[in-house]
Amino acid sequence: MSNIKKYLSDARMSANESFSNASGGFVDDMNFTGDDFFGASGQGGGGGGMSASQSQPYIINVSNKAKATPADVANFAVLGSYEFSGNAGFSSGSLVIDEVTISSGVSGITYQEMLQQFANNPFSVGLTYLQSSDPDQVLETLAVNTRDANGNEAQKTLVPIVDPYQQQNNIIAMKVPYRVDGFTKIRISRVIANKALKIYFYPSENINLSRGLAERPVSERYASPGIIRGIKG
Repeated sequence: MSNIKKYLSDARMSANESFSNASGGFVDDMNFTGDDFFGASGQGGGGGGMSASQSQPYIINVSNKAKATPADVANFAVLGSYEFSGNAGFSSGSLVIDEVTISSGVSGITYQEMLQQFANNPFSVGLTYLQSSDPDQVLETLAVNTRDANGNEAQKTLVPIVDPYQQQNNIIAMKVPYRVDGFTKIRISRVIANKALKIYFYPSENINLSRGLAERPVSERYASPGIIRGIKG
């Protein structure tokens, strides 16, 4: 190979590696956040030196109680703003798919409004909290699926594990970071017949472009809610 061809080949390889970020790739760098809560050191407002506000959750309810003869529903998706925010199954702000109802757990806010916000204001989840009257329901795995407009796709599986020190077996808290935007769906491996699941998404960071109008950083970071062992507020 001539020196010129070798130079061009090396330059092309270097450019490709820089563009695709060979050190991490799409999964790590485009979709899933770091290993810990942002703002834990007290740096709030995008690192401006202010104390970070405590994280408050987005809450959704998933109920499989609508059927006359309830049956388990497998691989059930929640979120997915781009796909579901205009779905015909919406009624009074709640969405019914396969006779499973998804509703907001936040007073005065509908699930449809949540999806519309998530499509425009992405956020990073630092803690996912599951609650159900049935201990088996909170042990169902969650698969975080996301993609981008280039067609790249990524998935991260969340495996609920009961803390051996906790007394209640119908709640699970998972400190696994991931990002939510309009493409992101979370698939519940099984929604048990005649049961309901409540999911709390505690953001570690979110994006709101309107903050820029007030000359504030569009990214805001939050301190841990401090609700489980080993995570201090």
